[in-house]
Amino acid sequence: MPPQIAFISGPIDTGQNESYFHTHYPPLLTAAIARNDSFVLGPLPYGVDSDALSYLLQYPVPPARITIFVTSREDSLWGMQFRALGVNVHVVEGDSTHDRDAAMTAASTYDILRIRTEEEAKQMYGKLWREGYVTNTERNWRRRTGVGEDERVGAEVVNGVLGVNEGKQKKRFLGKVLGR
Repeated sequence: MPPQIAFISGPIDTGQNESYFHTHYPPLLTAAIARNDSFVLGPLPYGVDSDALSYLLQYPVPPARITIFVTSREDSLWGMQFRALGVNVHVVEGDSTHDRDAAMTAASTYDILRIRTEEEAKQMYGKLWREGYVTNTERNWRRRTGVGEDERVGAEVVNGVLGVNEGKQKKRFLGKVLGR
């Protein structure tokens, strides 16, 4: 199988010592690295974006296999720092995180992501937790799978449908879950 391109996304707060990242992402990243896949990710200097970039560069993954997608504003803030690392920097048209994330979905072949379960989110956010809130990470998954924002899907479904080239199995699974 030819190398694929993974879009890495996840929460902007990965907890003390990046525990969320280290609990959920390394096995997926290591498998992708072993397949010689390339990676696209966002520019945030914290959370999964930052944790994943550090992980990839320390592995080490050649910087040429890593592309950071940025808006023009993000490029003016952080672009030079990324270029100094030797990674590719792609400036997207549009100035929103939605524009940037949609461009990463289009430029990649699969997702490496995880969203918090309801219980994890309640524990993390306390009184700030909102039922039914759709995170940008979940939006990335929905964009890839074609699941609309108005359809209720639990984290267990999102987190259980990850992987490369699941094709028909994934569609049958989603169809059952969504009653299609």
